[in-house]
Amino acid sequence: MKIEDVSFERSMVDLGEVWERSLPAKMKHLWKILGKLMVTALLINLLIELVSRKSLSSLAGYLLGNPLVFLVNTLLVLAPFLWVFFVRRKFFAASVTIFLWGLAGITNGVLLVFRTTPFTATDLKMIPYAAALLTTYLTWFQIVLGVIAFVLALLVCVVMWRKAPIDLQPVNLTQSACVAAVSLAVIWGCLNLAMMSGLVAVRFGNIGQAYQAYGFPYCFANSLFNTGIARPDTYDREVVAELEAEALKPEKLYSLENNKTPNIIMVQLESFFDPTLWQKNPVDKDPIPFFRYLVRDYPSGYLSVPSVGAGTANTEFECITGMNLDFFGPGEYPYKTVLQKTVCESMAFTMRGLGYRAHAIHNNEGTFYDRHKVFAQLGFETFTPIEYMNRIEKNPTGWCRDEVLIDEIFKALDSSVGQDFIYTISVQGHGKYPSFEYYCEQIHDMDRFLKKLVYRLARRREPTVLVIYGDHLPGFEWTPEEMKNRSLYQTQYVIWNNLDLPDVKRDLEAYQLTSQVLNLLNIHEGTMPRFHQHYLKRSTMEQEEYLEAMELLEYDILYGKQEVYDGDSPFEATKLEMGIAPILQKETSHQSGRIVVYGENFNSYSVICVDDKPLETVLVGQDCLTADDELWGEDKKITVQQIGRDKVSLGIARQVYGEETKKP
Repeated sequence: MKIEDVSFERSMVDLGEVWERSLPAKMKHLWKILGKLMVTALLINLLIELVSRKSLSSLAGYLLGNPLVFLVNTLLVLAPFLWVFFVRRKFFAASVTIFLWGLAGITNGVLLVFRTTPFTATDLKMIPYAAALLTTYLTWFQIVLGVIAFVLALLVCVVMWRKAPIDLQPVNLTQSACVAAVSLAVIWGCLNLAMMSGLVAVRFGNIGQAYQAYGFPYCFANSLFNTGIARPDTYDREVVAELEAEALKPEKLYSLENNKTPNIIMVQLESFFDPTLWQKNPVDKDPIPFFRYLVRDYPSGYLSVPSVGAGTANTEFECITGMNLDFFGPGEYPYKTVLQKTVCESMAFTMRGLGYRAHAIHNNEGTFYDRHKVFAQLGFETFTPIEYMNRIEKNPTGWCRDEVLIDEIFKALDSSVGQDFIYTISVQGHGKYPSFEYYCEQIHDMDRFLKKLVYRLARRREPTVLVIYGDHLPGFEWTPEEMKNRSLYQTQYVIWNNLDLPDVKRDLEAYQLTSQVLNLLNIHEGTMPRFHQHYLKRSTMEQEEYLEAMELLEYDILYGKQEVYDGDSPFEATKLEMGIAPILQKETSHQSGRIVVYGENFNSYSVICVDDKPLETVLVGQDCLTADDELWGEDKKITVQQIGRDKVSLGIARQVYGEETKKP
């Protein structure tokens, strides 16, 4: 070693000693705590990624392949620990933070097992629905074990609050703020440097792959703060006007002729796909022969969807609106965010503008994904969830069989004189699956449902277009390499019709599906359908140009000044009617210690309420309900309400007195 090197090294040591001696004792203590917290964050990050990746070899591959990404994630894990500096119960505060990170990591691991889609911030809004589905995905033993573990964790927190050491010195806010500020500055700087350098992506095309590449802490934080659609740099009135002139100008008007205008029925099948696409498929017998026949003889193709294993509402959103979900925050459900208060142009609005009635049908709870609210924002006039259905049959895992949808579809068709647009969402194919063989049994049953539906529509002899597609692949732990089409984000669609439409074979994105259907019918209405139709027909289409224009349109409609509508949207939320057949309350009496209500169209979700307080109700038949008279009183208001598992009332029966019907 050279003399100058020694002197430099010695000078740096001396500088460090001077700096350390100059620090107050309290500051030294705080910096030491920060060091311990950093080590703790590193260990937590390791455990989170181990749970997510399920093996030490996969974890090692991540660490060796992306060490800087792991460091960025460790810094993000550290950030919530900084409140420790502002309390005297530092050990307790750190323990609570460890518990919360551990809970998030375990939740992510559990969700990856059951639905293959990782844990995002939007899932926090789904907790009320998840609670109702616990018995579907977990055994009672597992639920009890989880409750015990949670209670024990809370008890540990209580004990630690009482027994954990307390810092004898009062908190110095200035010094604590200094350490926290420096830490946050470093974390913020490293995070921004990672994003600007491309070390981590800001926008995720495939959320599952993003979590694998960039780690759980970063991706979850991204889903927490990155929501909605960012304002495009090119967004202004002139750019929107250019886009209107080029891509949104209608080519021709569509003239309605009742004898030629078809009903349009869309059926989104839960977790439905061709199992022969999985190369390790152990089932010899074809479970979907009728669907395969339709694919061969009618317009069809692969359908790229935004999710795998879960996320039905997002495929639904893309198909109904024609909007690309990639522009939203990672893992975001627009049903739970922007569509809570914002009206959005959709296929329902477009078809209503052509004289159609718009119906939605779903054989599951109406409150799931807030459909009972969102469908009004999307322009539907009626919505029939399971709470308004009769003759329900369940499969072995507790999901409603899809065959019940046939009668509901025909009720919707019979409810209007003219044409109907009916959007139907199935549920039978939902997980959890005991085995792959069981899954094949369910889609085989769904295939029979499709056959019965098509045959009944064919006998009706009314012009009809039936669009059938899967919302996403089932939640099995497959890899793209195991699939013949090398994708976990492709299902299939087929367009059955009795109009002799051309048998076009074309692969589509989910947000292009309705545009393609309308194009086959020579209908060029609606902002997003015109836009997609314009670009789909261009052989020299530039994908980047297409996506940029799409993002601009979506931002303008949902978050911008709605320049495409000249600043004033023509769409208003509907007064959504629940169910097609009205539920009637005709007579209420008190008999032998029971409240007895007579009416029409009652089902297992019909509940007698006294002053809006639900009673334990017995369904005697579609025309009679009874309940204990514990709340009975002459001055009490007796109603019948449709209430699902989440205890939310979806509607009140119309009260009939003689010939007069009184709406609630």
